[in-house]
Amino acid sequence: MRATHAAVRDGAADALLLSEHAPTVTVGKRAALGETHVKSSRAALARAGIAVRRTDRGGDATYHGPGQLVAYPVVSLRRARVGARAYVEGLEACVEEALRGIGVDARGGRKGREGVWVKDGKIAAVGVKISAGTSSHGVAINVDPDLTHFEHIVPCGLEGYEVTSVVKELGRAVAMRDVETRVVDAFARRFGYAEVFWSEEDE
Repeated sequence: MRATHAAVRDGAADALLLSEHAPTVTVGKRAALGETHVKSSRAALARAGIAVRRTDRGGDATYHGPGQLVAYPVVSLRRARVGARAYVEGLEACVEEALRGIGVDARGGRKGREGVWVKDGKIAAVGVKISAGTSSHGVAINVDPDLTHFEHIVPCGLEGYEVTSVVKELGRAVAMRDVETRVVDAFARRFGYAEVFWSEEDE
């Protein structure tokens, strides 16, 4: 992502990177290991097959893993003429639109409860970084991850809320590619991209 960020910062076209990760707890700027937001020890996480990584994004502790679509928009906010708050709200709106398109009653968050929600269940987390007017990091959408892995953390530092997924809400299987396509289409509409070019690459 660093190379893509540098390229966009220097004038290349914006990019939207899509991925699924191995089981990992990432800790953003608002959290630190040893605080209550990471409830399990490193040893317990290792036994569960979950890695721990610090990250320079905003936000608190979150989980990434198979069955979760992670979308990293790398966008020149200067070219887009959009501020940071409006950008985050735009990302939430993209996810809301994509999930509503497959029948999930998703709603963007509000101040103090960022992300995308289905009632009191968080279905997508948002955490971004803006450097030199260019965004990185992005959104993580729970399509069909192992929800028990979220029990190792307080997701995004918010006590008292559950985590949900597309498959849990719909009660049926959903193709990851369908969610990917809907997210890309919503992103293009929301931020005014006339053309979208797909490129498949393995990490």
